Amino acid sequence: MTTPQPLMSTHTAARHVIDLATRTSAQKQGLLSHLIIPRPIAMITTVDEDGRINVAPFSYYMPVSGEPPTIAVTIGSLREATDAPKDTWVNIERTGEFVVNVTGPAMADHIEAAAREYPNDVSELDITGWTTTDSQVVSVPSLVDSPANLECRVLEVIDRGDPTVRFSGVHIVLAVVVSITVSETILAEPDRIDPTLVSPIGRMGFPHFVQADSDALFYQERISYADITSAHNS
Repeated sequence: MTTPQPLMSTHTAARHVIDLATRTSAQKQGLLSHLIIPRPIAMITTVDEDGRINVAPFSYYMPVSGEPPTIAVTIGSLREATDAPKDTWVNIERTGEFVVNVTGPAMADHIEAAAREYPNDVSELDITGWTTTDSQVVSVPSLVDSPANLECRVLEVIDRGDPTVRFSGVHIVLAVVVSITVSETILAEPDRIDPTLVSPIGRMGFPHFVQADSDALFYQERISYADITSAHNS
C-alpha cells in the first residue's frame, strides 16, 4: 500500500494561531485531545475494597521502556461530575495493581458506556456485557473480550497540575508490565504479535474513534543511513 499524500501543501495553507491564554483548562485539554491522535485506549480494570471490579477507558496512555517493560497512563485527579477522585485511581492507589486491556473491535460499541461515572453499586460489566477471567500474576481480573491483557504493578506515581482543578490535576502512573496474555488470533508466530491483526480502536477528538485495520494501514520500510550510504558507494 502506498503512503497517503497530503491534500494541501503545508507551505501554502493559511495558518491560524490559537491563543492558549484565553482558553479554559477544559478547552486546552480539548485542543490536545483533538491533535494528539489517534490515541490507543487502555481499558483498565481495577478492584475496589469490597472486591467489585471497575472498568474505565484511558487514552492518555503510552509505552515507556522495554527493560523493565514499563507503561504510563495519566489519570485525572477528579471525576468530571463531582469533586470525588476517580474510582480507578482510588483502586490503584490502594492495591498498586491494574490490568490494561487492549480495546479491540469486540469492545467498540461500549467504550463510552464504560466511561460513564456510575454510582459505586453499578457495575460497568453489567452495562457492557463484558466478561472477566483471572489474571496470571496480579489479583485484578482481565477482560476476556480484549485481544490482549497487560497485567501491571505500579512503579512510580508523578502528580502534576492543581489537584483541585478539573482538567489540571493528574496522576501519571508508571507501571511495570508483569505479564502479557494475548489471543492466538493476533499471533504471527509463537510469542510474536502481528500488529495488523490486533485491529485496535483509537480515540480521536470527541466523539470520534478510529479502527486501525484494512485501508487505515500503510507500510514503509525502515532503511538505515548506513545501508543507504553503502548502496550509493557500491
